[in-house]
Amino acid sequence: SESMFFSNQTFIKYNPSHPIHLIESEINKTQGKLNGYKLDALSLQILKKLLYGIGIQTNENYLSEQLGIHRKTIERRISLLLKEKIILKSTCRFPRFVVPPNYTLVISLIEIKKHSDKIEKAWNDDPHVPIILRASTGRYTHLIFSCFYLMEDHLEWQETYNQRFSGCLGAVKNTYLSPSMMFSIAQQFVSLEIIKSRLKKIRGKELIDIMKT
Repeated sequence: SESMFFSNQTFIKYNPSHPIHLIESEINKTQGKLNGYKLDALSLQILKKLLYGIGIQTNENYLSEQLGIHRKTIERRISLLLKEKIILKSTCRFPRFVVPPNYTLVISLIEIKKHSDKIEKAWNDDPHVPIILRASTGRYTHLIFSCFYLMEDHLEWQETYNQRFSGCLGAVKNTYLSPSMMFSIAQQFVSLEIIKSRLKKIRGKELIDIMKT
């Protein structure tokens, strides 16, 4: 296996909801089915709203009861977390990372030789690409995550970019993950474990301070 590390400071785009526009535009290709469920116009509208967090709210009263802290304090802390960009507003997510059901995830290391600002803007506007990071891995300058219903769609998409930005794109390394290969992606696991670890350290320090008194 090969491991690569990227700082979260290198994110150019993080829009996990963007692929909903693929579902909408490719509804004829997919026959309107996701995991065997037939999407109608209403289901599609509801799905889009949920993915963008419309109609979803944090239950501050529940958190207040669970934590034994005044609701206003909870509200202030949530506002601070949002302001400092530690969290995002509540939304629904696709179960398998940023990939709609039945779609293939393509992880690509890409070398941009010139006009990176124009290519980044094109990717930012492209619903196929929910995540973009700047990279410094060998000759590669960017890491992108993209979604496609068929592998052939990705090859056509890649050729379109090569023609649109002729001479600007260099080496590319693609990794394809089909729906059957993504059986388990726990999106919050790493962040929650880091929080647990830091809480243990804080509590451990508090215990040491108590023992010293």
